[in-house]
Amino acid sequence: MREPVDPTRPRQVDAAIGLWAVTLVGLVVSAVLVALKQDTVRATLRRSLTDSHPTTSQGDIRAAVDITMIGAGAIVVIVLLLVIYGSVRIRERLAGSRTTLTTMGVLTAAGSIGFWTVLSPARDDVSPALNVLPFAVAALAVVATVLIFLPPVSRWLAAAPKI
Repeated sequence: MREPVDPTRPRQVDAAIGLWAVTLVGLVVSAVLVALKQDTVRATLRRSLTDSHPTTSQGDIRAAVDITMIGAGAIVVIVLLLVIYGSVRIRERLAGSRTTLTTMGVLTAAGSIGFWTVLSPARDDVSPALNVLPFAVAALAVVATVLIFLPPVSRWLAAAPKI
């Protein structure tokens, strides 16, 4: 027979949710900083692409920048919604929530670094915070994800009543 598992939610779950909250704030702040200077960012990215690819048409460059900006905004919204969903579900002691949060952790970490890279020509035009904020967001997402795989959380989730 197994030793009974305390039904009290482990502190690691609450810590992970807290870190996810801070991560989401950093993600939203990054998006807002870019949105506030959207015209400058678009112009700088277009100029950078034109310099790198002088034979590409301006229409194609404009489309690439537009797709990048819209895609980045959409990813922020998707991550925001799915992390909130995963956080609520893990508090409800549903093991599948770890899959959601892990997927979002990987997407957030990779996306933040990708965002930092793509935005490199315009970072200084937007805010010096964008030199550091994407790395902080990525690190927080990784730590929050690791916390939900610690042994106390795994035992607590495995011992959850089956519905």
